[in-house]
Amino acid sequence: MSIQFELQLKGVSAPEGEIDADHLLAIVQSLKEIATKIGRAETSAEPVGRPPRRVERVARLLIGLAPGSTRVLARRAGAGEGSFDLDLADELAFDERFASLVNAIALDRRPDWVDDSLSLAAADLTAALQQAASEVEVRVDGRPQRTFRTAAIHRETWRVAVPQGAKKVTFVGRLYAVNLNTHHFRVQDDAGNQVALPHVRRDTEVVGLINTHVAVTGIPQRDARGRLAQIHGATIEGAPDLLDGAAVPEAASLDEILQSAPGPDPDGGINLTDDEFASFLAAARG
Repeated sequence: MSIQFELQLKGVSAPEGEIDADHLLAIVQSLKEIATKIGRAETSAEPVGRPPRRVERVARLLIGLAPGSTRVLARRAGAGEGSFDLDLADELAFDERFASLVNAIALDRRPDWVDDSLSLAAADLTAALQQAASEVEVRVDGRPQRTFRTAAIHRETWRVAVPQGAKKVTFVGRLYAVNLNTHHFRVQDDAGNQVALPHVRRDTEVVGLINTHVAVTGIPQRDARGRLAQIHGATIEGAPDLLDGAAVPEAASLDEILQSAPGPDPDGGINLTDDEFASFLAAARG
């Protein structure tokens, strides 16, 4: 049976039992991101790319709002729930990891088992909770676990350290997706390649660059095929659109082509001796 996690939000700006839509969206997106990353780890799936079905089965969440207070409920959907073909080991491990991570956020401590990818998702949930409420109570299956003030937790706790010697990449494309609540950005180059930016430095400073060409620099993460999938710790700067003003020239008419073509050169041709010219005429007549 799936464990139900509950985040009771206190000190929200909305009336009791309600929550700002952007704040809710940020919490839900970060919970989903955390669930997917834990699901990938517990099922030994690739860390990037479209999640395989076994990850979706283990990590798919159901989200709800409970009446009476501002409470966000989350539990594993359990696609096979009610049948006997569940992989209980994966699902129980997922629940334990999920509970452990939420508890770590409340304690403002990053456990050793949390990798950089999951740490970035935890940072997003930390920021989302800070925006939504001044205090959060965590419950698991209805049992109180921990209450903490969001001012006492820090997004920096989950900061990803750049390894010494790590090579950065620069990707140039159009910044077309910006979400300041989740701090997730996305950029696409002129060939259609898309790259996710899960954590952008000084993100509020680049809002004015949306729908323009930018240069993104950071630590690359590649998918199983070696393609650039994400850039971590990204910085974004404006960049010129190399194709700006480029266009296919209009078709020229045949008359224009003939008028612009050079005529015959009276001094051109092959220089032949008299004997060579006589041989040429003889061959042409014969």
